[in-house]
Amino acid sequence: MKVDNIETAIDPLTGEEFVPKRSNQKFATRENQIKFNNLKAAEERKAKARTRKILNSNRKVLKKVLGDKDEVKRSYDHLEGAGLDFGYNTHTMAFGDVNWICVDDYAYTVIGENLFKIVKLL
Repeated sequence: MKVDNIETAIDPLTGEEFVPKRSNQKFATRENQIKFNNLKAAEERKAKARTRKILNSNRKVLKKVLGDKDEVKRSYDHLEGAGLDFGYNTHTMAFGDVNWICVDDYAYTVIGENLFKIVKLL
């Protein structure tokens, strides 16, 4: 937008018109930029909150089941009873021909019909 040959811009947070001091300036003030980015980050955290809560719970279950051991074997019923939600994980990894389902720094894999091996990743 031009007013008397002066380039102006619109602040995305407040909608106010201002004269930018730099060619890439998008906000009228640094405070507006910080507030805009904080609101955007809060919105993203809120969107991920339910999933992250389940993932945190899954991590706690795997940590508790593993205890201070390097690896343990547990049945599906045991893990389900402990509260593990098998529908939520952070990533999967393949070591050779074994696929591991991971929740942050813990992983489990199927080793039998109703049996899983759980390990802590390094």
